[in-house]
Amino acid sequence: MDQYSLFQPQNILTVSQLTNYLRQVIEGDNILQDLWVEGEISNLGRPSSGHLYFTLKDSQSSIRCVMWRSWVARLNFDLREGHAVEAHGSMSVYEAGGQVQLYVDTIRPAGEGQLFQEFL
Repeated sequence: MDQYSLFQPQNILTVSQLTNYLRQVIEGDNILQDLWVEGEISNLGRPSSGHLYFTLKDSQSSIRCVMWRSWVARLNFDLREGHAVEAHGSMSVYEAGGQVQLYVDTIRPAGEGQLFQEFL
């Protein structure tokens, strides 16, 4: 059965099947596996695991991001709420939460964010 036959009217997908399919589609797209995204850091979380969880946002949209501990260790600046950054990584779906996320491997500063300045 090919991937599109899943979507025939007689087939009902489970949530797991749908999120798995979305992950495969996203991870199969070359553009989404090697991209830079510019945005402002918000909702920055630093759990004891050493990973970073944050949201990149602009004036109209936001995307959830994760940076694994091994990549965090390579950061050469202090990442803070409101910083404008350029983040490199790959898109995927966190299947357990049904979330599309950017898995970040590199971050570079892009100045202090406009949204943060407006907030201040």
